[in-house]
Amino acid sequence: MNGKKQIVLLTLVLSLLWVAPSYGQLTKLRAAYSAESSWSLATWVAHDAGLYRKYGLDVDLVLIRSASTITSALIAGEAPMIQLGGNGTIQAALQGADTVNILTLVPLIPQSLVVTPDIKSAADLKGKRFGVSRFGALSDLVIRRYLRKFGLDPAKDVTIVQIGGIPELVTAMKAGAISGGSISPPALTVAKKAGFKELADFESLDYKYPAVAIASTKSFIARQRAVALNFIRAEIEGVHTIRTQKNFAINVLKKYMRINDADVLEDGYRYAAKFFQLRPYPTLDEVRAVLDEYKSLPQAANAKPEQFIDLSLLQELEKEKFFDRLK
Repeated sequence: MNGKKQIVLLTLVLSLLWVAPSYGQLTKLRAAYSAESSWSLATWVAHDAGLYRKYGLDVDLVLIRSASTITSALIAGEAPMIQLGGNGTIQAALQGADTVNILTLVPLIPQSLVVTPDIKSAADLKGKRFGVSRFGALSDLVIRRYLRKFGLDPAKDVTIVQIGGIPELVTAMKAGAISGGSISPPALTVAKKAGFKELADFESLDYKYPAVAIASTKSFIARQRAVALNFIRAEIEGVHTIRTQKNFAINVLKKYMRINDADVLEDGYRYAAKFFQLRPYPTLDEVRAVLDEYKSLPQAANAKPEQFIDLSLLQELEKEKFFDRLK
C-alpha cells in the first residue's frame, strides 16, 4: 500500500473513531409539543431529520394536547423542553413556577376566523354561537379578539361554548351546533374545502403574541445549559430545513398530521415556511400582550416582562456565529 492510500485509510479510521463516541454518548431527553398542526413542523422536522441527534440528543418526542398538562409536565421535570403557546408558561410563572420562554418560533396568533356559509358579513355574527377548545385557551382569546375587531361584545352579543379541538369544532359547525371558530393551518384548508368561509385571516389581527414558543425552566437551564443549547440549535436548524427542503418538510407534515390531501399539505407548508422565525427571539411586547390577558391576576400588576423570557441562549448562539452557518 503506498503512502497516499495509507493516509486516506488512516483519515477514514480516525473519522470513524471520532463519530462513533458522539453517537454512543447521546443525552436522553423527553420533549413535548401541544398541537398537531403546521406550527409543530419545526419540532417534527428537527426530530425526523436527525437534528437532535446531530447535536448530541436522543429526544423522546411526545404529544400532550392540553396546555395545562404540558406545562405541568415541564414543571415536574417530566418534559424539560416543550413547545406550546407561550401564554401557558407565562401564566405558570405568574403563579410561582420558574418556567421561561426561550424561543418564539411564531410571533403572531396563527388562527383565522372561520364561519358557516350563512354568515355573509360581520353583521351576521351577532347572536351566533362560537366554539373554543376551552375557556381561557388560545382559541378563546382569538375568538374574542376577532369579535371585538368587528365591534361586538363577546360577553353580550354572542355565545361562546367549549367544544374541544379543531376536529370537534369542524364537526360542530357541520352539525349546525355553532356558527364558527378559530382554525389554524393546515386544518384551515380542510375547513375551506368543506365549504366554510374564512371571514378574517390571522394576519389581519396585527397582534404580536408568543403563539408557538419553546419553553423550559430556569432551574433546568442552569443545570443543563448545554442540553438546552443543543435543543434550540436543532429547532432553529429545523426552521432552516423547512425553508430549504420543501419535499422533506411536506412529507413530515403528512406523517404527523395523517393527511394525504396535496392542497392541504401545500398550504400547511406555505404557512410554516412564511411565519416561522429563523432568529426566534422572544420580545417584551409579546409578553406584555400575555400579561394584559392576565391583568385580573394580582401577580400581573407588578410583573416585569423580562422575567418571563431568557434571551441568553440565543445570544450565545449569536456569539458562536451559529445563524451565519445556516445561510
